[in-house]
Amino acid sequence: MNLPRLSFLLFLSSTIILIACSRSGTPAVTPAAFETPLSNRVEQHVETAGDGHPHEHVNPESATGQIQVTLVASELVLGLNRFAVGLLDAEGQMIHQADVHFHYFDLSNEQEPLLEVEADATRLSMPDNSVTIFAHERTFERAGPWGVEVQAVLPDGQTAVSRIGFQVVADSVTITPGEQAPAVDTPTAADVDNDLSRLTSAPQPNPAFYEISLADALQNGKPTIFLLATPAYCQTRFCGPDYEIISELQPKYADAFNFIHVEVYEGLPDPAASGWPVAPAMAAFGLTSEPWLFLIDASGVVVYRVEGFFTPEEVERQLQMFPVSD
Repeated sequence: MNLPRLSFLLFLSSTIILIACSRSGTPAVTPAAFETPLSNRVEQHVETAGDGHPHEHVNPESATGQIQVTLVASELVLGLNRFAVGLLDAEGQMIHQADVHFHYFDLSNEQEPLLEVEADATRLSMPDNSVTIFAHERTFERAGPWGVEVQAVLPDGQTAVSRIGFQVVADSVTITPGEQAPAVDTPTAADVDNDLSRLTSAPQPNPAFYEISLADALQNGKPTIFLLATPAYCQTRFCGPDYEIISELQPKYADAFNFIHVEVYEGLPDPAASGWPVAPAMAAFGLTSEPWLFLIDASGVVVYRVEGFFTPEEVERQLQMFPVSD
């Protein structure tokens, strides 16, 4: 069975389903009253939030722009997540440039939303600038309903505010940070007589990714960078760039980390001929979408994961947190 289509492309489509209503702040118009129009440039103020950093705030009642918000991750879990959204303008076109700020709300009592914390979002864009998301690394300490107010300042000075609701789950079928990585005996070059076309659909394979199986890597005392992606058959266009990013990082970190790539499908170089069989590693990690990157420490515990596309800076920031042995 072919892998289900991933939700990342939903925010590129005209069939977006928003999980909450947009609140643009545009005033109601009545035939009897034509009030002074709002300026496109809305006054902002700076406050210091609970994290001790100053943040700019948009007055929702004065926001004149319109945005639609879609959640990038297929699930959010207790603990560390990369919380990311895609933004669309009133015509449904992706917004690539904006200063974005998040207000997170605890919706345990949905009648009385409680502002819990706020943070500036980081702009992340594909290498070809075809897709842009706005992200924040966020730790959730409570499962259940949450909300986020997305405040955006657009390049032309317009401001927009939209709120969406989402769920944080306590348990996931997908391997999450803090859990032991499954010791999957992933295929290596030695298993296929060094014919890498049977292991990867990447146009320029990196042989270093296929020297050791995940099962063996979890036993050799080094942390592991584990990528599940299918560059030639990706449903999201993110697999190829992700593969290239990890391949570029590999020489720099080769001595300190294991690097392993596994295709989403078996039966390469033509998985269609055998009915698109999904690789055992996908099932072992509980995945139904692609691509995914897992960072696993030397004891075999997943410490970070990210779904979809990522930047070299994101990955390197996480790698710097691993202890380096002499």
